[in-house]
Amino acid sequence: MSLTSLFYPKSVAIVGASHQLGSVGNDLVKNAVSAQYAGTIYPVNLKGGRLYGLPVLKSLAEISGAVDLVVVAVPALFVPQILREAGAKKVKAAIVISAGFNEVGRSELEAEIVSICTQYHITLIGPNCLGLINTDAKLNTSFAPLMPESGQIAFISQSGAICSSVLDFARSRGLGFSKFISIGNKAMIGESELLEYLIHDRQTKVIVMYVEQLSRAEQLIELTTKLSQTPHPKPIIVLKSGRTAAGFLASQSHTGALSGNDAAYDALFTQTGMIRAESISELFDLAECFVHNPRLHNNRVAIITNAGGPGVLTTDTVVSHQLRMAQLSAKSQTELRAFLPAAASIKNPVDILGDADAERYQKVLDIVITDQEVDGVIVLLTPQSMTQVTQTAQAIALLKKRSHKPVVVSFVGQQLVASGLEILHEEKVATTTFPEPAAIAFGAFDTFRRWLKPQNRHHFRFRDVHSDRVRRILAEVDTTVSKLLPTDLTFAILKAYGFPILKRQIAHSWSEAEELAAHFSSTLVLKIVSPDISHKTEVGGVMINVHRTDLKKAYRQLLANVTSKAPLARITGVEIMDFVTEEGVELILGMTTHPQLGKQLVIGLGGIYTEVLKDTAWRLAPLTHSDAQNMLKEVKAHELLEGARQQAKLDSEAVIECLGRLSQLVTNFPQLQEIDINPLKVTTKGALILDARIILE
Repeated sequence: MSLTSLFYPKSVAIVGASHQLGSVGNDLVKNAVSAQYAGTIYPVNLKGGRLYGLPVLKSLAEISGAVDLVVVAVPALFVPQILREAGAKKVKAAIVISAGFNEVGRSELEAEIVSICTQYHITLIGPNCLGLINTDAKLNTSFAPLMPESGQIAFISQSGAICSSVLDFARSRGLGFSKFISIGNKAMIGESELLEYLIHDRQTKVIVMYVEQLSRAEQLIELTTKLSQTPHPKPIIVLKSGRTAAGFLASQSHTGALSGNDAAYDALFTQTGMIRAESISELFDLAECFVHNPRLHNNRVAIITNAGGPGVLTTDTVVSHQLRMAQLSAKSQTELRAFLPAAASIKNPVDILGDADAERYQKVLDIVITDQEVDGVIVLLTPQSMTQVTQTAQAIALLKKRSHKPVVVSFVGQQLVASGLEILHEEKVATTTFPEPAAIAFGAFDTFRRWLKPQNRHHFRFRDVHSDRVRRILAEVDTTVSKLLPTDLTFAILKAYGFPILKRQIAHSWSEAEELAAHFSSTLVLKIVSPDISHKTEVGGVMINVHRTDLKKAYRQLLANVTSKAPLARITGVEIMDFVTEEGVELILGMTTHPQLGKQLVIGLGGIYTEVLKDTAWRLAPLTHSDAQNMLKEVKAHELLEGARQQAKLDSEAVIECLGRLSQLVTNFPQLQEIDINPLKVTTKGALILDARIILE
């Protein structure tokens, strides 16, 4: 695929060029010409004529020279023909603006154009997109109403309407773009391919994306890992819509019930270091703050304010985003006390009072920003009658140029602070409309900083696993009977992958149960075995702490419970195992399959309270050791493992190993749809799987 031909073509043909003002075909030619693109533009329309000073050719075949990029804006049914003509012309790249493909149910038509592009080695953007802009090449192959200013932000969007709004708003903030790409249905080229290109694009400092759904999580994780190791790593800021979509309504497992459509995306963003924006306004705030600032090297933040309330609000947000309020050095505090009014606060936040003029702001910022205990500064200004808005903005801009630390400014207001904001935008100083987003931006700086820190990014690879055994087991399973794997096969698979499991036997009658029980300890656990029962406790299908002398009574009671609550369930046996008396914590380990992103793994508080408390952390397979460690740290149950309230410390490494083995198992066998290991009993000397279920595709 030739992405260079998309962004830096020497010639562009626009098929569907139109003489009708206000039409897509007309705007495409107008935008391409008005952008002052240095290459050759070929408008193409069967009617011929001239358009914006250029001759309109009747077909691609009429073009005498080579064509690098073709932009297609004709009715959907004619697109395959145009792409075949482009292939015959040896065109390297195509942007299909036309709608009417997969988004309206015509998947076969979309598959056809992908097949044609693959056959002729044409790189395809779209269909159903707004187009592409490269300010570096003065290339505008879109029907967007504005040509953006040149800048260092690359923007990728699945939504064309979002693109137009972004261009309009960015201009008001003085933000420019390096690349601007609407990918539409992303039939061939999606975020992964564009990210790989933009990682090495010298004009791009920050990558911003609006996405409705992503795919190929493993590829994205690999790409961003590569990005973190480049000399000039670039933050990726993402606005993801569809948080509340119900993706797993019919799940048979605890894991599936816990997962939502968004859990996998949060996991993906964590593993890739992508920064999630919560709204369009936050997307802009973060983009501006990243593009106008150097990287944050530690997380100590200082606040300068002329009003106490905004200072306190910002402090709260700083602390809630795991940042530290910088402790100003004694030298800085002495210097501040020398000229600030007695009522001012010389500690962080530094409150310089409502009568602060530009000189006071300049002196304080100069002291604070050079303090070795400060890694970044938030400057707040509320307009008072004596506030020098314009002069203060000029002073901040001047000091910002001399500093190698991030600075984010919030002039709180609108008309009264407009002159200052204009200066700050012109001087490329990052601003937010309100104080809290400035602190949120520093939280994003710190997220990116921590992502770039060296960490173990190698996936788990256990050599003591027996994948051949698992392969044989799965080959013999008849999923037309039940997708819930029988208990004995579930534990055979877990044993093959080295999980710590208890000895267990399945009895098919009372007499067999009595015989098998002799080989266990005196205290037992009984569990119903049924292909129709996923959650055993809900039908009274589990009995614990059963003494061997009470086995017959417990066995009959178990069957009676299940027969009463699930009369149609097929009962194939009763599982017998030892009752574990050792103190510990019960966790859940699980996996469910996300339709786009793949295998998502969970860890959390287990046992009967799993779905009630929902104390969980999620990641996508395959895991690294760092992923597993971070998952465990994120759940509140981690405090129990660490020995809360003077309890003994439990074996966290055994849990991390189980997560690693689970990751390797589901990566090796994608036909595993859902897995519950619940509970996993964690003790001081290891971990034991007390129950588990596996659901196949």
